[in-house]
Amino acid sequence: MTHRTKTTFLLALLLLWSASPLVDSVARAADLPTPVMESIPVLGSTAPIPTSIGLTTALSGILNRPAFGTSGVWVGDPGTGATLFDANATTPLMPASALKLLTAATALRTLTPTKRIATRVVVEGATVTLIGGGDAMLASTGVGPTLETLASRVASQIQAVPVTLNYDTSLFRGRTLGPGWSQAFPAAGVAAPVQALMVDQGRAKVGGKARVQDPAAHAAQLFAKALRAKGIKIVAVAQAEASPTATEIARVESVPVQQLVHHMLTDSDNDLAEALAHLSGVVVKGTGSFASGAAAMQATAVALGLPTAGIALFDGSGLSNKDRVSAQALGKILMLAAQGSIGGIAPALAIAGFTGTLADRFTSVAQKSAAGFVRAKTGTLNGVVNLVGIVPDLDGRVLVFSVLTNGISSIERTRVSVDQIATKLRACGCAN
Repeated sequence: MTHRTKTTFLLALLLLWSASPLVDSVARAADLPTPVMESIPVLGSTAPIPTSIGLTTALSGILNRPAFGTSGVWVGDPGTGATLFDANATTPLMPASALKLLTAATALRTLTPTKRIATRVVVEGATVTLIGGGDAMLASTGVGPTLETLASRVASQIQAVPVTLNYDTSLFRGRTLGPGWSQAFPAAGVAAPVQALMVDQGRAKVGGKARVQDPAAHAAQLFAKALRAKGIKIVAVAQAEASPTATEIARVESVPVQQLVHHMLTDSDNDLAEALAHLSGVVVKGTGSFASGAAAMQATAVALGLPTAGIALFDGSGLSNKDRVSAQALGKILMLAAQGSIGGIAPALAIAGFTGTLADRFTSVAQKSAAGFVRAKTGTLNGVVNLVGIVPDLDGRVLVFSVLTNGISSIERTRVSVDQIATKLRACGCAN
């Protein structure tokens, strides 16, 4: 990307900050400070660059708080590509859901932004096979790709004769809970067991939190019920791979990967993150698994030129307590996104005080000045609070920041301090 093209992209990014909060949540605007409603000065590459001394002065008081535990903090300037602040930023730490930034970059690079994920039905003789394609957003009913739609299409293609319904989950293989995951995650609604076929994200009840232990079998039973409602007699339901000579008679497809990535980042969707990582693993290794997904993510990190010393990847969601990535590596993903080298990530970040996992943050009196300006990916596990994002400073300079904190005793207290760093960067005229 040329310097002129990069500058143009950063100008567009700045304009996006002034417009998006109005679109995303007009109702909340009255509670937020005036700057959210006004245009940010578009200074692009002519805006003064914060100095390391200026940033150290602004941030050191916060970073010295006991709430931070073991931390890594990094601030960069997308306009020049320079590192402006580095405090233990190369030390690998647990990324939690901030790892989804690498998952997003991997999916966009490996699967491509326009790819759609298909759930298919094939038939051979009296055997109908439902083939899972890894669509974690497939629903039982409603709008979008649904089992109901798929059942209607199947019913229009086969005669009213008794059939055996098989379901094929062979696209994903191996363990269904990631290394370092709690066995309680499915019941707690944190994430479903990862399979190539699931409906309603493996929820036992639509709208509920708890997930079933076998999402594929659950989906097959729901599909059988939908087919029976269409007049198709199902004599048996079993798990089996589809015959290579079977004929496809129906399919439904997801929205494009770019839209899936947007949802995954804004709402920190664990099921979608694992599906995208597994699907990336299919491209790289031929089959989807936690290991192949991690391999695809590692390959992306190398291809993007990210620092990989000490990196350890075990899943796509960041739920594993074995994952390790540095603050600098995650920050540089957003550096590339802010420069326009990776499309689809910057617009998908949650907006402070407005959307996704940041909807209820940056709402206190001390932090409202950053609401609508900070855009970031959160990351929270027991003992972990992370925030990696983009923010224009008071001079109009776009900055990328990455804050990882591990070994903390209070999530709430640390979250306040982490958010205060982003607030300080927003208020910073740190060029002097």
